[in-house]
Amino acid sequence: MAERTFTDPSGTQWQAWSVVPGEHADWPEHARKHLPDAMADGWLCFESAGEKRRLHPLPPNWHEGGDDELWAFCSEAVRVGRAKSAA
Repeated sequence: MAERTFTDPSGTQWQAWSVVPGEHADWPEHARKHLPDAMADGWLCFESAGEKRRLHPLPPNWHEGGDDELWAFCSEAVRVGRAKSAA
C-alpha cells in the first residue's frame, strides 16, 4: 500500500493511500464479494481533517505524481462518510 501526504491549493493537508482488496491477509474473502465491480481492482482514499473521499478505479502510478496531480485526483473523488471509531 502506497501512502502520500500533500497540501491542496487552499492549504489543507491530505493523506492519500491505495486500497487493493486481497492485498492484505486480513481482508476477508466475503468483503471482496460485496464490492461493486468498479472497485474490485482497488481505489484511492483521501482524508483531511474535515472529510474523506474515494476515487476508483485506482489510477496507475498515482503515488509518483506531484501535489497538483494528487489534488486533481482528489477533486474527482467522491466524498464518503467517516468510519465510526470504536469507543
